[in-house]
Amino acid sequence: MTKSVLISGASIAGLTMAYWMRQYGYKVTVIEIGPAPRMGGSPIDVRGDSLDTARRMGVLDAIKAAKLQTKGLEFMNADGEVEGMMRVEEIGAIRPGDDTEIRRDDLVNILYGNAKDGISYRFNNRIIALTQSEDQVSVTLSDGSINLYDFVIGADGIHSGVRKLVFGPEEQFSHFLNFYFSVFPVDVRLGKKNYGQMYTTPTNLVMVYLYNEDCADGFLAFRVNEKINYNRNDIEAQKRIVIEAFKDIGWKVPQLIDELKNADAFYFDQGCQIKMPTWTNGRVALIGDAGYAPAFPTGMGSTLAIQGATVLADAMAEVADYKVAFQKYNETFRPTVDALQATVYDGLSFLLPETQEAINIRNKGSR
Repeated sequence: MTKSVLISGASIAGLTMAYWMRQYGYKVTVIEIGPAPRMGGSPIDVRGDSLDTARRMGVLDAIKAAKLQTKGLEFMNADGEVEGMMRVEEIGAIRPGDDTEIRRDDLVNILYGNAKDGISYRFNNRIIALTQSEDQVSVTLSDGSINLYDFVIGADGIHSGVRKLVFGPEEQFSHFLNFYFSVFPVDVRLGKKNYGQMYTTPTNLVMVYLYNEDCADGFLAFRVNEKINYNRNDIEAQKRIVIEAFKDIGWKVPQLIDELKNADAFYFDQGCQIKMPTWTNGRVALIGDAGYAPAFPTGMGSTLAIQGATVLADAMAEVADYKVAFQKYNETFRPTVDALQATVYDGLSFLLPETQEAINIRNKGSR
């Protein structure tokens, strides 16, 4: 009989997994809490081994065609003067010249277009209950339906519902990195085309990135000593947190705060990593941010999502016994995850130096 798999999350990890499971002969269903594949977010990088995977999937040419023409990152002072600049090839490159920065929406659309045929998508839906037996998983969805699957894959992000149902509360696995960040669209006149412009204090990071004629993002991050309590569903309260954190910061912050206040698309979250002793439990497995979010300062979230899904799918195709396949996934992909997660502190030191002296050294040493 054809085996069935339910994938929770229609984003980068989930869409990659859906493609491979269909290729390997599974009956694939993807559920997504939103009305369409998960869009939004700043441009992302496709790097290293994920480029080889994209070639295997037949989407590398499409990814390369959508590559952004980013030239570099400019370090600004409070008076709007450029103190230093780094070319894009100098910023965390794994394969200089091959690493590809792309709009997140473009990558999601490419992966979705590649994983449409023969796959059932159920949008505006989520898992609300899950029960495992030796031979199958019974899943109850928010639309009231109950279905049986051979496997369930959680690809539902850093605040994964599948992880909570099967592995336990998020607090067990979330490692706070003592900063918060927000991303929102801004007026293109605040940016410089094909550049990110960054202003930093020892506690705050401000960046405007204009990556084509009509798309610019504002990015605000700030360090804290302890977690802030807030309602994840109250966007206005989250905006107030950011406004308070940036009330005395210069450069273009007043204009960015005005943009933030009126932004319909606004994302706010803590900087954290997800670390788990195992990414599998019975017939359920986690991929991408649900299992091993590396945090944005690594620049490797998308790469880990693509590669993790591929490693798991390949293992399930190569080994008949799913328990052996899951063990292989846990063991073979662990060194990659650990190594990339460990780079987060270098990334934080670069983006948010903790002293003015360190900021000056970074800015003026990058000319």
